[in-house]
Order: sequence, then structure tokens, then C-alpha cells
Amino acid sequence: MQTKTMPDKYGQSSVMSAKYSAEQLRWLEKARAFAAAIPISEVIASDRENTFRRDLFVKACQEGFGALPFGETYKKSLKDKQDAVAGDYVSFSLVNQEFARRLNPIMSSLGVHVLCQEPIYKFGNDEQKEHYLPKAACGEMLGAFGLTEPNAGSDTAAIETTARLVGDQYILNGTKTFITSGGSADFYIVMARLLESRESTESTEITESSPATHKTASPGAKSSKEITAFIVERNFAGFEIGQKFDMLGMRGYSTCEIVMNDCQVPRANLLGNHGEGRKVALSSLAKGRVTIAAQCCGWAQAAFESATNVLQRYYRDGATTSEANGQAHVLGEMAVSIEAARVLTFQAARLIDAGESNITIAAMAKTVASDTAMKVASDAISLLGLEGVKPDLLLERIFRDAKAGQIYEGTNQIQRMLIARDLLR
Repeated sequence: MQTKTMPDKYGQSSVMSAKYSAEQLRWLEKARAFAAAIPISEVIASDRENTFRRDLFVKACQEGFGALPFGETYKKSLKDKQDAVAGDYVSFSLVNQEFARRLNPIMSSLGVHVLCQEPIYKFGNDEQKEHYLPKAACGEMLGAFGLTEPNAGSDTAAIETTARLVGDQYILNGTKTFITSGGSADFYIVMARLLESRESTESTEITESSPATHKTASPGAKSSKEITAFIVERNFAGFEIGQKFDMLGMRGYSTCEIVMNDCQVPRANLLGNHGEGRKVALSSLAKGRVTIAAQCCGWAQAAFESATNVLQRYYRDGATTSEANGQAHVLGEMAVSIEAARVLTFQAARLIDAGESNITIAAMAKTVASDTAMKVASDAISLLGLEGVKPDLLLERIFRDAKAGQIYEGTNQIQRMLIARDLLR
């Protein structure tokens, strides 16, 4: 017997029980209920006023969304013990997709928050895990990712922020920019270029091959082998919040610069080994790009639903056949593009869960999904005209946010270059 494929109550054209497990569907249902409980007026206000809703973020973490992919060991403080069990990236992608459809005020901060826990979970020592992960899981601490710089966007090898080991501290100098949650975060995963230490050390963390024991050839000679990761807390001496951004899209996320002027970072806050910063960043960003892809699928779905709902009213009021045919063609193209982006996105998520995380597939998913979100939002506004820019449809916000989706965590131009480079190896 042929199975019908039709839009279901989750806004996806699929037979949900065939695509996702009962546990994954539970997370989706939970995310949908959480998002639906937030008045649309609050969603609009967060964007208009460019205000981060820390209260909503904490509530989301208490419901288990803030550390969903990680082990139950670090979720002891969650009120629902069922949510303290480790989830998977398919579930987390479903949550992000659903939040993008409706709960914009915390969507991106939640994604980055999990992105920041990933390197601690994977590269951190036991003390770091015990200190940061439980507090991150319950929302007591908010994380931000410090990679992008004024002169180093998608190119991690161009990082100019420096770190120098002096006694029992690393001294960091540099500026990171366009940091999501930067103005509100409690800890930051920061990448810096490790320079020659001012004094010799017998620390077992430094080996003969470590960049810290060799002189840098010249100020202009840069190597990705020097890049090292650190956990920097907001209250460290020498750490400052810099310029805050009032952006076109992705508003309400405390996006800003963070500035380090002789910032004192304890040796215990070295994340991983010397010279592993690029490895730490790329392993996290591969998963982060899948999260962005899921968010973009949610944006596209929301734009499609808004256009469809308005046009259904229009047809009931007597649209002509020619008008209906033209609009139906556009809606059909939207539906095809969204489903294709979703299939690629959840393929990438399933590869992560299978332990086969693929940077190239993640890049493909992020590129296709963000381009789809941008086009669907643009076409939806064109179909609806003036009605398409009414705030309560969220269409104009999706249009602005989707543009950012094509840029952040690696522009789509860079993604295509990475994909081609992998294919040509």
C-alpha cells in the first residue's frame, strides 16, 4: 500500500514516525510546546528592541534543551530527570528547527551555547568538565564562541589574537567580533595564537614540539599550528565587552565585540593541548553548521507556512485561475527546496550520531539550507506584497535572519571552497 506524504502537525511533509524515533519526536513535541507558550508579541519585541531574553534561555535549559546532546553526568540539576539523559544531534536539530519557526529570541544563543560545550566535552579535562558543563546544562552559565576577528572571519589561520605563557597564567591580547551572546555570556571559548613564553617552564603540558617552546619566526609568519584554545571567563582581569552591534538581522542575541587587554587566563583554563586550537574549532564548527542548517530549515518552513496561510485566505476570497496557477508554481518550488534542504541537514545530523561527522556534508547542509531560507523568505514576501512585511507573520525577520545564516560560522562562499577542496584531494 502506498504511503501518503502530506504536511503533518509539525509542519513537515513526511510520515514522522517513519523518519524519527519516539524519543526524537518527544523532543520535537516538547520544543513545539515550549515555543508556542511564548506570546508572539514577545518574539517581536526581542527583535525590535534588540534584547536578549536570558529568562527564556534559562527556562529552555531547565527543560533540557541547553545540553541535549551531552551525557547525563553533566545534567544533574535539571528538574525533569528524563531530560537529563543524553540525547542526540537529530533531536537537537529538530529542536533548533522548531525554535527557528517560532522562538527566535533564544534560538541562536542556544545553538552557540551547545557549540561552546562541545569542545569542553570533547577536549576538556575532568576538572573543566565538572566546573563548566553542569552549570551550562541548567543555564546558570551561558557560553559564547570567540573565533571571528576584525581581520579573520572565515579563515581560522588568520587569527591575530595572541597568548603568551607567563608563570601560571596565559596573557591574551586581541579582539573578537560579532560574538553571539557576547554581551551576556559567562564564559567564552577563545582561539589565540600562542607566542614564545617569557620564561622556561617544566610543565608537562608543554612538549618539545609545542609552539610555546620555539620562537615565532617573525610577526608576519603565521602558522595554524600555533593556534590554541582557552576557556576565558567574563570576570578575568583584562577582559572587556566592546562594541555592541545593532544589526540588520539576528537581533536580540547580545552580539558584540569582546576585548582582551593583557587578559589573565589561568593555566588550568587551557583547553586541549598547545597548538590544537584549530582542531578544537573545526570539530565544533562542523556540528555548529549542522545546527545552523536546522535553524535555516525552520526559517524556510515558517516562511512557507506564512505564505500558504495567507494565500489560502486569498483563494477563498475569489482569486482567479491564472493567479492561482502562478502562485502554486512558486509554492511548489518552495516545498521541494525545503524538503531537499531538510533531507541533507538530517543526513548530516545522523552522521554525527553515528560517529561519522563529516565536515564536507555539514558544509553542504549549511550552504543549501541557508540559501533555501533566503530564497523562500524572499519569494514569500514577493507573493504576499505589503502583507508579507507585517511583523506578526515573522516573515520580514526571517528574511533578515536568513541573510545572516548565509554568512556566520563560515560564509557560503567559503563553504563552497571547502567542499571543492575536499573533492579535489
